[in-house]
Order: sequence, then C-alpha cells, then structure tokens
Amino acid sequence: MQLTGPWTSDELSASGQVFEFRLWALLTEQSRGQLHIFLPLTDRGIDALAHRMSDGRYISIQAKSRSVLDQGEVHVVVWAESLKDDNALLVCGLVTEGGLGPTMLVIPEGAFKRLAEASHDGDRPIYSARFGMHPRQQSRFYDFLVPTERLAERFGISPTVAAAQPVAERPMWRSDVGFLGEAKVTLLLAETGDLNLFRPFPDLETAELVALQMDSRRALGIQVKTRSIDASHSATTVNIRALSFRPAPSTYFVILAWLRGEDRFHEDCLLIPSVEFRDVCQPEEVNGQLKFEWDPTAQVRGRLLRYRTPLSALRFEILSRLRG
Repeated sequence: MQLTGPWTSDELSASGQVFEFRLWALLTEQSRGQLHIFLPLTDRGIDALAHRMSDGRYISIQAKSRSVLDQGEVHVVVWAESLKDDNALLVCGLVTEGGLGPTMLVIPEGAFKRLAEASHDGDRPIYSARFGMHPRQQSRFYDFLVPTERLAERFGISPTVAAAQPVAERPMWRSDVGFLGEAKVTLLLAETGDLNLFRPFPDLETAELVALQMDSRRALGIQVKTRSIDASHSATTVNIRALSFRPAPSTYFVILAWLRGEDRFHEDCLLIPSVEFRDVCQPEEVNGQLKFEWDPTAQVRGRLLRYRTPLSALRFEILSRLRG
C-alpha cells in the first residue's frame, strides 16, 4: 500500500515512529548485526542505544525526522531541554514513501547546540537547523551530513568490518521462569528515578536489558539468568552458549533463583561481570556450553563468594557501577 499524500499534522507521531524503525533496521542491516539496537521501556529523551559489538560501547541516539521539505531542506527543531548529553548522537532525516531520504544528519548533541540557531518557542528555548538532500560545503552542518547508504560508518562500522564479522547467534527461547527473572530485575531497577531502561530490538546478543544512568550517561548491559530450585533440589546448573557469548566491561550477568512451591525469588543473587564469567565456569566447554554449579541455599565458598549479592541490594550495586 502506498501513501496517497503527505503526512498530516494528526499523523506526525506516527511518521516519527516510521522514521525510527526504518533507522533501526537500516543500522542493523548496514552493520551486518554489529550494531545492536536497544529501545527504551519509558520515554526519557533517548530514543535508542546502539551497542557497538567491536568495542562494547553503547551509543545514545535521539532521532528527529520530517516528512516534507521546507524550501528543499529538512527543517529540524529540537527542544533545548532534551539535549542533555553532549556525546549522544542526534540523527535527523526525511521520511519518504517506502524509505528514507538520501542524506542524513548525524551529529553529537554538543556540536548541534554549537552550530544550530538558538531561539524560543514561547518561554521554551529551542535549537533549529536546516540541511538539504544534496549538501554543499558552505553548509555549517556539512561535516556531519552523510549519504543514507553509508549511515553505519558514522557509528564506527566500515563496510569492510561489517562484512568480515559473523552475525551473533540468536539466544535460545526463554522459559516462563526466565521471563519472571527479567521482569523482577526490570522492576527493581525501574524503582530508582535515575535509570533509563532499554530492551534489544531484535534480541541478538548477551545483554537483554541495558540501564543508562541519567547523570553520568554511562550504560551497563545485563543478562538475566533464572534457575528454578526447591528444597530437595537446591543446586542448579548455570550455563550459556559459548558461541553467542560476547564479554565486555560494560556487560554483567545477574543470576536469580526461583523457589518452586514458595512462589518467590531467593533473597540472594549473583552479580558477575561478563569479563569474569569464564573464570567461574568449568575449565572446559561442555557441548558448546559454559557452565558452573550454584546452590544459593548453601554457604558460598571459593570463586562465587565475591559475586553473591542480596537481591534487595541489586539496584544499589548496579547504580554504584554506573556512577563509577
């Protein structure tokens, strides 16, 4: 089905959503999966995080679009109060019928504030910028304009690197108890007011939840593993697929125990940096799995002791790592 005309004023929110999802798909395609997109669970100014697999960096993105040109140019207007992270990337472009315009503006928010025109809409400060689909060097934004087909390069992914990297293997389908664990950790972290939480789109990698600290702008990826135990079987095996494991300083494992029959989580969990995960596992892979045994009801000794964390303190421990 084709559009029968330009987007109307009542459809601006929908056109913005169309731009964002085309943008996320384009970054995933051009990077061959080396940029993993995480979308926010609440709208707090950042539209997505792009996880760059080559170095583990999380790149904050704010997306702005227009569906029509104003005198041959995209006219972008941004509330000043929404530009809170000078290192976040502002990505602006044109929504066209079935795609995106040929040129995109990809610029750090700090540079955008320096180059854009500052004014007011009523009593609210704004920044505005204009750029054409066929950029000329006299444009103040020329250095930040990129052909749409080369968008991923502005995120540090060259065509050569994208072609050489294998696509990460999709994680196995999660059980109901696994979903309970993810929901529990999400709830615990959401109860603090200074974290913005993101989920992957699509779910391709080790991290399945990312917490962005609103002040420091540091991001931490979290993989939640939940194991079900009971009084007669309190020991459990924690395992991950070695092929899809991508350790990084910015990624942690949170491991929970669900007590069958009591319908609750054990009061302790494990918080393990992904770069140390192999250290707690058995020396050799077993059927392509990294694994270790854990009994949350027993006195912890040895290599797991340093990672044991009261579930009630998990939020504090995550925040302390994000605040440095």
